Amino acid sequence: MNAFNPPNFLRCSWFLGLLLAGGTLVGQQATVSGKVAGTDGTPLVGATVQQEDSTTGTVADFDGNYTLTVSGPNPVLVVSYTGYETRREAVAGRNTIDFVLDDNALTLEQVVVTGYGSQKRSDITGAVASVSSKDLEQAVFNTVDQLLQGRTAGVLVTSGDGAPGSPSTIRIRGNNSLSADNGPLYVVDGIPITGTPTFNPQDIANLEVLKDASATAIYGSRGANGVILVTTKRGTAGKTVIELDANTTTSTVLTDIEVLNGQQYAEYRNEASRLEGRPEPFPNPAEFAGQGFDWQDEIITAGQRTNVGLNISGGQDNVRFFVSGDYLLDDGIVLDSRFSRGNVRANVDVDAFNDRVTFAVGFNASHRQGQNAVSNLGGFPSALGPITNALLAEPLVPSLTFAGMTAENEQFYNPYLEVTAKEDRNFNTDLLGNIKMDVKLTDDLTFTFNGGANIRLGLRETFFPSTVGPGILSRGSATSNYGRGYDLTSSTYLNFNKTFNERHTFSATAGLEYSEFNNYSSNTSVSNFELEILGLDNVGIGTGLNNIGTGRSLSVLQSGFLRLNYSYLGKYLLTVTGRADGSSRFAENEKWGYFPSAAIGWRVSEENFLKGSQTISNLKLRASLGETGTQSIAPYQSLARYGTIQYPVGNNPALGFVPNSVEAPNLRWETTRQLNLGIDLGLWNNRLEFIFDYFVKTTEDLLANTPLPPQSGFGGALVNLGSIENRGIELGVNAFIINSPSFSWNTGFNFTTYETTVLELGGDGEVFGPAIAANFGGNAHIYRVGEEFGQFFGLVTTGLIQQSDLDAAMEAGVPLPAFNNDRELGHWKYADISGPNGEPDGVINNLDRQVIGSPNPDFILGWNNDFTYKNFSLNIFIQGTVGNDVLNAIRPVLNSGFANNESYKNQTLDWYLNRWTPENPTNDPRYPSINSASAPVADFMIEDGSYLRLKNVSLRYRIPFQNRAISSIQLYVTGTNLITLTEYSGFDPEVSALGSPLAPGVDLGVYPRQRAYTFGLNVGF
Repeated sequence: MNAFNPPNFLRCSWFLGLLLAGGTLVGQQATVSGKVAGTDGTPLVGATVQQEDSTTGTVADFDGNYTLTVSGPNPVLVVSYTGYETRREAVAGRNTIDFVLDDNALTLEQVVVTGYGSQKRSDITGAVASVSSKDLEQAVFNTVDQLLQGRTAGVLVTSGDGAPGSPSTIRIRGNNSLSADNGPLYVVDGIPITGTPTFNPQDIANLEVLKDASATAIYGSRGANGVILVTTKRGTAGKTVIELDANTTTSTVLTDIEVLNGQQYAEYRNEASRLEGRPEPFPNPAEFAGQGFDWQDEIITAGQRTNVGLNISGGQDNVRFFVSGDYLLDDGIVLDSRFSRGNVRANVDVDAFNDRVTFAVGFNASHRQGQNAVSNLGGFPSALGPITNALLAEPLVPSLTFAGMTAENEQFYNPYLEVTAKEDRNFNTDLLGNIKMDVKLTDDLTFTFNGGANIRLGLRETFFPSTVGPGILSRGSATSNYGRGYDLTSSTYLNFNKTFNERHTFSATAGLEYSEFNNYSSNTSVSNFELEILGLDNVGIGTGLNNIGTGRSLSVLQSGFLRLNYSYLGKYLLTVTGRADGSSRFAENEKWGYFPSAAIGWRVSEENFLKGSQTISNLKLRASLGETGTQSIAPYQSLARYGTIQYPVGNNPALGFVPNSVEAPNLRWETTRQLNLGIDLGLWNNRLEFIFDYFVKTTEDLLANTPLPPQSGFGGALVNLGSIENRGIELGVNAFIINSPSFSWNTGFNFTTYETTVLELGGDGEVFGPAIAANFGGNAHIYRVGEEFGQFFGLVTTGLIQQSDLDAAMEAGVPLPAFNNDRELGHWKYADISGPNGEPDGVINNLDRQVIGSPNPDFILGWNNDFTYKNFSLNIFIQGTVGNDVLNAIRPVLNSGFANNESYKNQTLDWYLNRWTPENPTNDPRYPSINSASAPVADFMIEDGSYLRLKNVSLRYRIPFQNRAISSIQLYVTGTNLITLTEYSGFDPEVSALGSPLAPGVDLGVYPRQRAYTFGLNVGF
């Protein structure tokens, strides 16, 4: 845990005071006047004219004229106007300065990276969204994948839990696959990478999200799930700029769950024992008043996060550089949970041969270490993890480190020991580098080479002593899993751009790409430790060698691509793209896939009948249709593969080789076809912008495992067997509401709604998701033709069993339908819906399961607000999802008086006070009687997971002064996850405990999310 150090703080404050004292507070005054206009000569009424690093400012009048009195030795004017580029110019003794502002880059002429090239935003015909570095500076992020949550339409970001450094799941326009990866492709400075970037998020200059087929088809087989283009910061010519940013964060758990205290627990267990005819384990419950461990308090504490970053940039006209270093240490809110990251980056740009040749070199090294509090082993009873254990563990044990048998003679799983005595640590190193060369062959034709390498080294080690969960029965257990990945990419392409007769603008991109993916792995598992004190430092002490193995895989992707752009008079736009990919991962006769797309655009606002409009400043209609694919399956899936077995020969073990998969000679690409219709509308000089998209995305030839007959000797095979459709609407609204010298307010809102439907599946037309956990009630998700993707599937409760139900059944002469013949009063009563013949049969089993909910939201939204007042800036960001359900998998044991054979006995106070009793015969399935039986997946576990969250509030203050040593100082405070509005009863509704694309929305006691407060300082030199 990091501690606050007053002496160091005082030293820093003293040093800062000296620097401030050296500032020039008062200087000579001068009056400057002039006119502010657009490139067409139109006066920009209300344009802001302000002296840089001061509160002095004014606005241009109706004719665009301004007058301003400035002070100081070297005053600089900053002129801004909504919809136009900001201009800065030194006064340099002049009394008259006129400004001509170019159209704003964000709305019209911004050059947007689109993959192997760039386009003006006004010429884009596809669905492309941008997130700038300014947006990223307002919040506190540990990982790159957290940046996009709520920031742009069509992108759903879900973090599985609140652990430091935990990854997020990103879905762009829904899910496309049942077995392949559904995550987007990241391209960093032109180099496609595997997985998510691991470097410092503050090194990012901007993100471009490519969503429709016209935008993503240039990436072919890797673009079906969308593409995120990451451009990192680079140096600019001029004065060397040094920027230091340091911040510290304190965090607390968002909410806790109230469970029984010592006396309540004793009364509850006595009642349970009496009902079962056993002696009461606690003869005098009153003696435990005020006693007992609150295990949540014992393992959850205040978190502390510290981040320090330094970057240096600058250069000359022909050589520019950006160098940065960053260190992050995040001690989580659960004891002994930790994430740290060290990162260095160097970007260098060199112009040579009279700017005919440009070299861009980038290198990033990132090292991350983590200590995991929740190991996500996912099984009852020993591997639930410390969070769930803290809710269920008996409070009445002798000591904080107790690990023996309870008063009811059952093994106690101690949550405190699980976070303090076990080890679960990660070590990851990522090296990412590229060199890019642009050769200007003619004024219209450029040759580009871009080569890159991504090296990934990862190690995860765990050690569970004999006092903790999984290590109890095995007398201590240890695992070590090591992986290495080497990805190499080489791209060569030509870009041509020329305008003919001032009417026809034509550009083309054509090239070749080669990618190679090498992966190595090794794993070891050991148990039975006679001496545990050395832990992972000497796993050779363990005498039980359970597993040892190594692995190697290699796959290759060869590609050719072509893109043609045509514009007539800047009004009529056409984009045609094609890519051919050859992947070694598919069958011999199916290795090549071809992915075409076409898009058209009409800039209606450039037509004569609208060009002079004072209301509509931009109107563009867009339409695109195209195909992309996916090759994100493991190598060798099309081949018949062999495994090993051991068998005895006499007294010695012998090794045998047996087939463990069948050949798939026709295994081919998943193909995603997407239609996109869009409208871009800007009003009143783009002070109000609307971006609307409607899309239909259909994925065919789904890659999925299908069961094989038992006589084949194999459980299943990977085949192409179905299709999925995503259909939805996206809306983005940007408004520049107020723009005055002293105050401004800009707001942005995005809204997305879509539905994913399974159109076709092989076999029985349905596929089940994975089991929730070991010794739990089976599968919880179903994928069925004609229905929504990944719905929750289980039994339907009709209440709790009452005496009247038993009496009615007796009168009818038939037994009450029951699950596992459980007909105890107050236990769950299930609906008898179907049987072998499709009719109710008096038996409750899997044939009675129905769709009971959906983890997919009806819509997602984000709302961002930026306010400035003089030297203050305030950002408020709200994010949420509506209509999604969460399967609360710990409800059956935490809110049920669960009669089991382990030490998971504690319950919520809410259940205890409202449970079914003869005196309180409630029919609410959330409150069954004591000693309820094990429950299958059922509707009472489903809760509304909708939430609206005040995700981020950031207040910054820029200290106004002038100083030769320091150019700027900002102080800031940021609050994260401040308010969450939700009906969910668990720690947090944003949850996905299983980490599987086929099992979203399950809460199995994940690491709690936290409310955080950050205090920071940014200094520019």
